[in-house]
Amino acid sequence: MTVGCFYSHYGFNLRSDLALPHLLPGDPAAPVDAEIVLAPIPADRLGDALHFRNWRAEPGEILFHAFGICRLLIAGGRSITVEREAGATDAALVSIILGTGVSALLMQRGILPMHACSIASDTGAILVIGRSGAGKSTLLGGLMAAGCTMLADDVTGVIVGDAGATAIPAFPAMRLWTDSLSLLGKDTDDKVQVREDIEKYYVGVDRFRPDPMPVRAVVLLQGHNGTAITSRPVAMANRVEALARYVHRKNFLRGLGLQAWGFDAVVRLAQSVDMVAIGRPVMGATPASVAAAVIEHFGIEPALQPAP
Repeated sequence: MTVGCFYSHYGFNLRSDLALPHLLPGDPAAPVDAEIVLAPIPADRLGDALHFRNWRAEPGEILFHAFGICRLLIAGGRSITVEREAGATDAALVSIILGTGVSALLMQRGILPMHACSIASDTGAILVIGRSGAGKSTLLGGLMAAGCTMLADDVTGVIVGDAGATAIPAFPAMRLWTDSLSLLGKDTDDKVQVREDIEKYYVGVDRFRPDPMPVRAVVLLQGHNGTAITSRPVAMANRVEALARYVHRKNFLRGLGLQAWGFDAVVRLAQSVDMVAIGRPVMGATPASVAAAVIEHFGIEPALQPAP
C-alpha cells in the first residue's frame, strides 16, 4: 500500500493518495478507518444498480460522476476510489471528495451528513441549516468574528443514539463566497480558491473544536422582507420535514438502501434537540447583527471576546 497522507476527519483516521489541505493531521501508526485511492474505475461498475443522471448505487456502494472532474466509487464506508478526468486539477478533485464523496462515506458509516454549519457552546453544538442563499456561511463568519468556536462549515456529521444526538466535527476552515467575504470585511488576496471555476475561498479558523459533542439545538435560518431579526420555535410537526430537507445528498439514501435508517435518524434528531427558526432581513442585516441574535438567544459565551 502506498503510504500517502494521513488525516483526522469526522472522527476517523483517513489515509489519502491525494493531499487534502486544511484537514487535521491523522496518525500514520494507527489503524486506517477509511482511505482515498487514486485508481481507475471499471466503466461497467454498478451497471445494474439503481441509477440517475450522474450517479448509481446499491447497498454498500455508490458511483458518482462529476462531469469533467472525476468519478468516485464510495464503498462500504471504508474507501473512496477516485478516477481523475483529463485536465481536472487537484483543487477540483478535493472539492468533490470533501463534499459528495465524504457525505456518501458518512452515510455508509452510520453518520448522518447534515448540510449545516455548526458551532460549539457550553451546553452543546448548535447547527445552522437553511436553503442556499439563506446566509449560513455569512452567519458562521459573523459567529467566528464574535469569538465562537467552529465544528463544521458546511456539513456536520450527526450520530443519533439512545442518549441523543452527537455532532461530529469536520475541519478547521470555512469556505466562503466572495460576497460573504466582502460582508465580513475580508478580501481574497491571501485566500486559496476552492475550485478554479467558482468564486469560493478557504478561510482558516483559529477556534475549532476537534472532538464530538452533544447537539443542543438546530437553527433554521430564513430570509424575510421585514426589518427586524426574528426568532420563533419550530413546532415538532414541522421539524422532521425541515431536517430531512437538509440531509446532504439525501437522495443517496435511497440508492444505498438506507432510507429507513435516514428517516429514523432524522426523527430522533428532531425529538432530541431544540429547534428555532431565525429570520433575517434580506436587506440591511449584517453578519454581526445576526450572529449577535443567535448568541443572545442561546446565551452563548464565546471562547474569545471580540475586540471592541
